[in-house]
Amino acid sequence: MSDPYPEAGPPIRVPRRSAHLETLRPYDLLAVALASTVGALLAVPAPDSTTGLSRVLLATVTGTAGCVSTLYAADYLTRHDDVIGKPHRPIPSGRLTEAAAKRSALLAGVVTVAVTCAVNRLALIFLAVAVLAQYAYGHRGKDHGLWGDLLNGVSGWSCTVLAGACFTARWPPSDVWPVAVVLGLQGTFSNLLLALGDLDADRAAGRRTHPVRHGHARTVATLALVATAGYTLAAVCLATRHTAPATYAPAAVALVLAAICLVLVAPRTPGVAARLSRATEVHFYERLVLPGALLAPATGTPPALAVTCAAVGLLALSPRALLPH
Repeated sequence: MSDPYPEAGPPIRVPRRSAHLETLRPYDLLAVALASTVGALLAVPAPDSTTGLSRVLLATVTGTAGCVSTLYAADYLTRHDDVIGKPHRPIPSGRLTEAAAKRSALLAGVVTVAVTCAVNRLALIFLAVAVLAQYAYGHRGKDHGLWGDLLNGVSGWSCTVLAGACFTARWPPSDVWPVAVVLGLQGTFSNLLLALGDLDADRAAGRRTHPVRHGHARTVATLALVATAGYTLAAVCLATRHTAPATYAPAAVALVLAAICLVLVAPRTPGVAARLSRATEVHFYERLVLPGALLAPATGTPPALAVTCAAVGLLALSPRALLPH
């Protein structure tokens, strides 16, 4: 009997730096940086002092550091599943050691907590909720279908907005909370879409994600419901701030991108894998445009567009090898 796993030749040496870059997914880092900025600016719109602007910048940097910690921790916690479904990932492939992942997660986490303590200890409440939710997702939540996706949305996006708000206000104002829900729903959509792309790998690993439990068609229907809820609430958030009509333009662009994602993944026909990959890439841009649209009431449309375009440009310049989940 022939060997079912023939030798493919000597292993290719890949610089360890590429493993760290692959772990630090640019689409996550940029989206979290924007979410932190949204929270900080909406809590105190248009800060007119150097101190205010520095706190907004500090919120952005600290939120990004927290994301770095989460990404390393997530790769560490899911390393056993990745051995089966994603052997090319940094830890299973041996390009990143488990010890290095743990050290990196710990270092970034310590920096995040230390800076947050120095600015406003109340923000630690949201960091604690995010850590607990992410831990629950990594251990059991992923197997609980949509509840796991919601846990991921809350930990990665809602808590980021609320923690960012604590950098410019003692406690997030009431009108920031709906925005946190909007981005939490977008994070839920994101996790669900990525799970749909990982359907075969998760099934092979024995996972019970929403796509594994309910199949392709019901997952797409759930994606549509989550997107509808998120964009409806986003429209309400913009309307309650009595923004100018031009402010709605970025939100409309984000809505179109979300619709394109749904159209691409809707039919379960040959070629769906390629369409899922394309839909995921489109969604990565949508994840930047929607937070940028929510920035507009605080900064005005031109500055919000400038920030959003800068983030989109950085994502577009990222090596394509770093984009897949």
